[in-house]
Amino acid sequence: MTTDLVTYYGQTPTIDQLVENYGVYLEKLDRETKLLLRMVLTNYVFMRERHEPSSYTLTEASRDALFVTFLGMDTPQLLVDICSQLNGLTQDEAETILSALQHQIRWGNAQKFAS
Repeated sequence: MTTDLVTYYGQTPTIDQLVENYGVYLEKLDRETKLLLRMVLTNYVFMRERHEPSSYTLTEASRDALFVTFLGMDTPQLLVDICSQLNGLTQDEAETILSALQHQIRWGNAQKFAS
């Protein structure tokens, strides 16, 4: 029996929607998008710990993400779309997606192969 790396950690309607849109292993997202999403979700979880949880959204987290400031790049439209779809994401759901992304980036379909 195989389990996918998103719903294995926790399955909610929000995560189900993410899987429906981007694949069971989020395989429709490339490595860079997964890395950026991981940054946004990490920022989201951290800021919700420090401030009133309901006052900080994933969209705000994407605007506050370090890649916008330090890399001088705009938020990619795909990432904006994902954040919009994940509106209302709980911290537990964010942690679930972070676990899946970490696995995919390190060992799964988004790992970096030596060149």
